[in-house]
Amino acid sequence: MRFLAGLVMTVSLLIFSAPALGAQPTDGLSYSEDTVFTVREGSVDVETTAVMRNTTAERRRGNTIYYSYFDSLIIVVPTNAQNLKIVSRGSTLSSTASEIDDDFEVRTARLPTELRSGQRRSFTITYSLPLGEIRGEGIFFSNPAFHAFPMWSFSDPGTGSLLLRIPEGARLTEFGDILRQVDDSDADGLSLEDDEPRFVEWEPRVFDVPEDIFTFVTITIDEGLDTQRFTVAGQDIELRTWPGDDEWSSFAKQTITEGLPQLEELIGLPVPDQSVLEVTESVNPYFYGYAGWYNPLDTSIEIGNELDSGVMIHELSHAWFNNGLFAERWISEGLAEEFSWQTQNALEWEAEDVPRRPLTTAKNAVPLIEWSRTSTASGVDDADFRAREAYGYSASWFVVREMVDIIGLDGVQFVLRAANDDLTSYPGENEEETTLVRDDWRRVLDLASMHATAEQEAELEALFTKYVVADRHIEMLDERRDARARYSEFISFEEDWTIPIDVRHEMVRWDFDDAVTLMGGASQVHERFREVATIAADAELELSNAAQISYERSSDDYSRALKVLADQEIAIGKVEGVRQIATRELTTEEAWGLRDVPLAPYAALAEGAFAEDDVEGIDDARQRLEAKLAEAATVGATRLVWAKVGAAALAIMVVLLTWMVIRRRRAKKQAAEVLVEPDVEVIDEHPDVEHSHAA
Repeated sequence: MRFLAGLVMTVSLLIFSAPALGAQPTDGLSYSEDTVFTVREGSVDVETTAVMRNTTAERRRGNTIYYSYFDSLIIVVPTNAQNLKIVSRGSTLSSTASEIDDDFEVRTARLPTELRSGQRRSFTITYSLPLGEIRGEGIFFSNPAFHAFPMWSFSDPGTGSLLLRIPEGARLTEFGDILRQVDDSDADGLSLEDDEPRFVEWEPRVFDVPEDIFTFVTITIDEGLDTQRFTVAGQDIELRTWPGDDEWSSFAKQTITEGLPQLEELIGLPVPDQSVLEVTESVNPYFYGYAGWYNPLDTSIEIGNELDSGVMIHELSHAWFNNGLFAERWISEGLAEEFSWQTQNALEWEAEDVPRRPLTTAKNAVPLIEWSRTSTASGVDDADFRAREAYGYSASWFVVREMVDIIGLDGVQFVLRAANDDLTSYPGENEEETTLVRDDWRRVLDLASMHATAEQEAELEALFTKYVVADRHIEMLDERRDARARYSEFISFEEDWTIPIDVRHEMVRWDFDDAVTLMGGASQVHERFREVATIAADAELELSNAAQISYERSSDDYSRALKVLADQEIAIGKVEGVRQIATRELTTEEAWGLRDVPLAPYAALAEGAFAEDDVEGIDDARQRLEAKLAEAATVGATRLVWAKVGAAALAIMVVLLTWMVIRRRRAKKQAAEVLVEPDVEVIDEHPDVEHSHAA
């Protein structure tokens, strides 16, 4: 909806000044009228049966009789009423007019005869309400599709009646809320012939003080509207206009055709899915203080008959900006004002000036979240209501305008897309993660902060503090500021871990005490991880992501992640134990048993098991290593025994071989000595003979 303070004030003064136009009670005269307003396709016919009675008494003084009389009927009728006729006792009375204002006049009809004391006279007054101008300032308006007029009665208290008859199927809108529908059984002789159109009848719920009865009604006859269908930006439009108002029809179609695509581009979201968007010309909104309104339930717009492109674009924008996107009225109205202004500027249309800074100390200034709860059904005769509405609309637009200045149009577009897609304001690894929290002022602030620097976020907080929230929310904003500072420190954890979903959910829900508590528990995991990761790095080991997985899946208990880290620290010690065994100095037996078989694979086996968080695998690697060494020691001992036996046997063999060699040499020597001795002896026997001997 869009508020129009100036027009509303004019309309309200017109409507609520009318009761003062009625004939004032006159001493000695009673007056009663039964009035029927009958709405037909082309007119509103009024028929009043009035009764005047002179309640004075004759007085006799001597032979003279004194009496009071009335010689005129004075009634109030609409200015320019059509076919006015005053009939009494079969005679039509002439009347003279005296204008009161642009809408009402006084008619004075001379009575054929004096109405003397105790006498009564009845009248039938018939006329049709004036048609009014399509874009005039009067309160009477009639065409085959739409009628707008006040209803009134000038009967004395406790007398008279008022009845409204509208065609069956026509839509009644009442400004005043005093009528009730009459059952057929209560029609009291007003039933119709079968060949006449069917009517639905309404009457005031209470009629004790007829002069207080004053209501304004509009009747829409859908069948009488001119209708045309067309499609813009993929949206089917049904434009329904008053017959003969070609100017408004042309204006509306052009504005929608050019404005809707531009609006869609600026908002950054496609036109919301609506089977058909109905746009109907109507002055109904005016009498509630608005230039137009959008009904998201049936995707329809009723908009005033003024040729105002800003109003048209504003109401079209409510296809996006309604309770389906944001839960608070100030957000929707502020966005509608801003984007209708942006659209008009982009199309180089004349647009109104941007709002001035609201004066929060003004009498009717209220925090915007309080203004959002104001009933739009309040009467426009209420000056405080009008002032409050004017402030609310201006302040709403101002806040949204400031948001555009702070985070840019693209930042506001991001807010709209995130709200439309229900994206969380504290995402984890998945940036498209959704949330089901209510899209209120807190959500707008959080989403806008996602697109803001620290200084810009401070500006947004100050903006919301001054114009949006009530005093009771200031503490909440302080808690948010502290929690977000803690959150910023918390997410600076150097590991690329997803922030636990429970922490993020509490931040999204503004449950800051719980969020800070959970961040405290999660930070213990951070610190413990740093300790264990350092130990692992010193051991040239790399931790698995088991602690990370447990951490990220935690709800409100991080003991499992802490246990994983404790187990990993123990596992590091076990791997180190396997390494120490695999690299220690071997015993002689182990060395003899292994014969250079490497033990490193067992350490590698333990390291591999550690990478898989397989503590049993580490223990198994150690057991296998220890078993291998035990086996090697046994085999080595046996080999050593055999080695010793072999060495002894070898020694014996060496001794035997040595002995045999020695004996053989000795034998050879002895044999040689035996062969040489005879020659010597011969030489000796024959000394006189020289011999030469070569041995």
